[in-house]
Amino acid sequence: MKKMQEAEDETEHLQKPDNNPYQDLETAYVAHICLTWEALHCQYTQLSQKISCQPENPARYNHSAQQFQQFQVLLQRFIENEPFELGSRVEIYARTRNMLPKLLQVPNVQGSDQTQMEDESDFVVLASDLIRIIESSILTFHLFLKMDKKKSSGVLNLFGGQNPTATPLQQIQSFLEKKEMKLKELRRKQKGWKKKSWPATHPEVEMLFGLIDMKILSRVLRMERITKEQLLWCEAKMNKLGFLDGKLQRDPLPALFPG
Repeated sequence: MKKMQEAEDETEHLQKPDNNPYQDLETAYVAHICLTWEALHCQYTQLSQKISCQPENPARYNHSAQQFQQFQVLLQRFIENEPFELGSRVEIYARTRNMLPKLLQVPNVQGSDQTQMEDESDFVVLASDLIRIIESSILTFHLFLKMDKKKSSGVLNLFGGQNPTATPLQQIQSFLEKKEMKLKELRRKQKGWKKKSWPATHPEVEMLFGLIDMKILSRVLRMERITKEQLLWCEAKMNKLGFLDGKLQRDPLPALFPG
């Protein structure tokens, strides 16, 4: 796909000079879910590597486990309450964040030595226990993204339907849809794949992460106001997902969303 520097004319009108409160809220919401996913992915990856290198690590993670459980409970509560709330996902998110500031806030993973534990509880959370909790949190976050339903109106209306030449936004959307179809086809070929359970193999975990990447990208591209920098971010992020010999190739390096 051609780089979009040559398409400045088409992208200039994506940015509107007038202030729109909803668009500002939407940008904040999208930036937050992008950051949440990068943080979740980072915490999972680092802890997985630590378990591989130090399988007998005696450090306790009781406090981190409590924090991740709270992270998951807040997400679950949002998902359950959303159908009964008035307004769009963005508006509901903004109201809920005012009441529950820890919504979508990913905790840091911190282990403690036995001597550092304040309580004398017999219940011990080791790294192998915490990784299961983080996996469950990632699955809940994926459900949170899937429940952010696509609306019929949105960004495409800014371009009108008469121009036969595809805009940079439409080009990226088209490429993303094709990659998403390929990934879903790969997933269907996996025997025993259960959508509500953690994948059993590393390639299946990478497929799940790829699906989350694509959900994030899809939501960014649906924003009512999107800048050229954000489109370039989407293009770079999408280029981190490829296919070789019938397998997903995913670059895990983080890329911070330009808010």
